[in-house]
Amino acid sequence: MTEYVGIQVLGKVGETDLVFGQRLTLLWTEILRKFPDEFDLVYAETIAFEKQEEKPKRRYAIEAEGMGFFLGKIPMEGFEVTPPTEDDFYTKYELPATEWWQIEH
Repeated sequence: MTEYVGIQVLGKVGETDLVFGQRLTLLWTEILRKFPDEFDLVYAETIAFEKQEEKPKRRYAIEAEGMGFFLGKIPMEGFEVTPPTEDDFYTKYELPATEWWQIEH
């Protein structure tokens, strides 16, 4: 069974969800176009934006083999990424549809 690693992507202090969402759209569009194999490793994202230390946040579930790529790429695009902890590993059954959207590939 595939195991997914949860990462948290954070915006800038005081950034609105709208602006953060627009920047995320640009990020994921670039990854989809330039790195389609890595994009296929993204399983799901949380439905709602969250806040952490006055920064907008969104969580993603990614296949473990893609962690190096995403932990390197996302900060290069002006986002902060919190590395996963031992509690951030999931199976697809632990990512309920009420909280997570599955990414279509």
